[in-house]
Amino acid sequence: MIFNKYRLEDITDKIGDGIHGTPKYDDNGDYYFVNGNNLVDGDIVFKKDTKRINEEQYLKNKRDLNKNTLLVSINGTLGNVAKYNNEKIILGKSACYMNVKDEYNVDYVYFVFESPEFKKYLQYGANGTTIKNVPLSAIRNYEISIPSKENQDKIVRILKSIEDKIKLNNKINNNLYELCNNLFHEYLDKYESKVEYKKIVEIAKKVVTGKTPSTANKDFWDGDIPFITIPDMHNQVFTIKTERNITELGAKSIIPKNSISVSCIATVGLVSINTEDSQTNQQINSIVIENDYDLYFLFEYLSEQEEYMKSIAGGSTTYNINKNTFENIEVPYLPKDVLIEFNNSVSSMFEKIKLNQYENERLSQLRDTLLPKLMNGEIDLDNVEI
Repeated sequence: MIFNKYRLEDITDKIGDGIHGTPKYDDNGDYYFVNGNNLVDGDIVFKKDTKRINEEQYLKNKRDLNKNTLLVSINGTLGNVAKYNNEKIILGKSACYMNVKDEYNVDYVYFVFESPEFKKYLQYGANGTTIKNVPLSAIRNYEISIPSKENQDKIVRILKSIEDKIKLNNKINNNLYELCNNLFHEYLDKYESKVEYKKIVEIAKKVVTGKTPSTANKDFWDGDIPFITIPDMHNQVFTIKTERNITELGAKSIIPKNSISVSCIATVGLVSINTEDSQTNQQINSIVIENDYDLYFLFEYLSEQEEYMKSIAGGSTTYNINKNTFENIEVPYLPKDVLIEFNNSVSSMFEKIKLNQYENERLSQLRDTLLPKLMNGEIDLDNVEI
């Protein structure tokens, strides 16, 4: 199977980024202001805090996006990828776009962007010490290996079958989570007269603020203990995989499995449940559960408190909720028998969400294993019917 090398600018009609200013927002606008954190698993996702704009702002700031447009996050969080599907959007500066020429399979290029090699390239090519930024020149000069159109199509069919299953699991999980959330509100409404407001410190066994082991000491790293940071928590109910692990020697603030981790510095209000004994970094406060039946109730409540947490966060330029402030957040707590009933109602759904996340992780590993083999010719598709 023969591959030819091209720079990205050679296989695209245009490469650019979003606006470098702030548009005028309109809560009733029909268009969305999209940045890199809106690019999730190949799709553009509108979140509850995604800003809207009106048509006037759209016409002023729109970019030339089409059916062959791919989007990549190049500022802050690097390497999120999505395909444009005629959504009503404008782009912020943290997202770049590229319009793939018609003679190439846009999905093939998309899978190249999902490869570990491309993610590493972005990391190494980024500027900045606190906020990473990849210049457009680095995007334009990235070299991509491309086989014949027929083999591009074959590779896409193989990888897309895996991705479609991942997306189906994500859709199921979103529906299950919505059901759990609806039940949570039903219980709060039904038992409103029995609500007693309690501080987190009164409910938790303890609250643990994470700590980062010294990166200069290699004996602290690459062990078996998950080290949870904010990127590991995005778009996840359960944290089942972390970018880095630490050793027992480096572990100084372990939280047991089924603790609730909440991001409290910089990015505030992300919430996840760890599935193994873990440690977080100092940007995260974790609730070690006293009663098993509190787990999903507290998770549901805290998952909706992003705006409140921002309002109580200190810091002039960066959000910062210290441990004491976090411990004193009040929760609308219900009687034990009601919490047990709620827990029994949602446990099986949360367990299914967890199993789907594990399956997606296995599928992602399979995709990541196949992807380089397919794209360097190690798996020859010339005489294979797919």
